[in-house]
Amino acid sequence: MSFSRRLSITLAVLFVALATGCERYAVTLNERPIYTPETVYSGYRIADQALASCVKQAITEKKIKQPEQLLALNCSYAGVSQLTGIEVFSKLKTVNLSNNQLSDIKPLLFLGNLQQINLNDNPAINCADVATLKGLLEDGGLQANACQ
Repeated sequence: MSFSRRLSITLAVLFVALATGCERYAVTLNERPIYTPETVYSGYRIADQALASCVKQAITEKKIKQPEQLLALNCSYAGVSQLTGIEVFSKLKTVNLSNNQLSDIKPLLFLGNLQQINLNDNPAINCADVATLKGLLEDGGLQANACQ
């Protein structure tokens, strides 16, 4: 094998190794993009900082690129007090919001794909809203021990 052929193969392998090792970074050559990483979804507005942080972590870990891709959210023990803004994740099926400071859960009523919701240990939760939500879910799909 000629020297130029070996050099070409070595450079190609080196480029692939660098590109995969730097998957979060854009790679350019002569100011022209060679590789641009896909970005995760960021078009949501959530006022509650604890919920926003939880959603951001879920989106980052699962590499969510569109809001409809987020199907499960676990924000237990997160310090969440309000849910305004969660409606954008319309395809959520499973939500764990146990051990928070929730009182108003109305935004959950707009998530038509919900199957499992854990609202245990939210002592100030509005039980009328829990009853409405329970009517929208199959039996056993809602846990809310403050309203039993």
